[in-house]
Amino acid sequence: MENYIKVFKYSEINEYEDQIRDSFETHGFIHIEDIFSHELCNQAKSTLIEYESELLDNKNEIGLVTEQIGESIKVKYFQGLYSINQIFKKFYSVRLIEIAKMIIGKDDLYFNDMETHIRNPGGSEIPKHQDNFYFNLKKALGVTCYIALNEHNINNGGLNYLSKSHLNRVLSHDPSSSAGFSSYITENTVMDKNLKNNRIYKPEYKTGSVTIHHPENVHFADKCSINSQRAFALSVRIFSGSEEIDLEGIERYKKNLEKNRD
Repeated sequence: MENYIKVFKYSEINEYEDQIRDSFETHGFIHIEDIFSHELCNQAKSTLIEYESELLDNKNEIGLVTEQIGESIKVKYFQGLYSINQIFKKFYSVRLIEIAKMIIGKDDLYFNDMETHIRNPGGSEIPKHQDNFYFNLKKALGVTCYIALNEHNINNGGLNYLSKSHLNRVLSHDPSSSAGFSSYITENTVMDKNLKNNRIYKPEYKTGSVTIHHPENVHFADKCSINSQRAFALSVRIFSGSEEIDLEGIERYKKNLEKNRD
């Protein structure tokens, strides 16, 4: 683990409130352990596997993207989880809201959406991107909470963060061919914005731990080795009710999305 980032425990967030806020403002993300129980995470993971077992065809839809690994169909990205099983609604937790309130400084927060991201052995990457290219929040008053349902790290597809990259606002994104991710930041853009030497935080995710990142932090995940363990995660979005949507940005995103999906 990169030791320049302090990993907090949920039980101590009130004690370290200033440090948590400072980490988020400085680096664009925070890492907090023990937010969700192993039991809840295991139930969610089992539910996803059960849902996946009923899939017969490879999907590349707006809300569901799968990967064919050998003879098996595996979910990579799935949006709207709470519509298939009650268990996922339990991750819309007041614990996440209270942390988001602490770091955003707003009390008009609400849960906007939830996705699953599964990193499959032999599966494709998550290219470098910023969530706000997809969200198009004018003030970037929101966060994404990446919830680890099992242990994982950079070696099997864990999400990695480019420190301080949120200070540049939304960068140019090109159309992407990566499954489930329509847009990405090219290495030329990384160079042009002087981000090449920014430190990369590579979390060691424990079951029930959460990294929470700024909408304009640049993050990514490498391809997974065929011999790696599957990594399961949920992505929960929290927005401020005072936010406005950039309609021109939405149109830019939609153009890339149409090229990426069937």
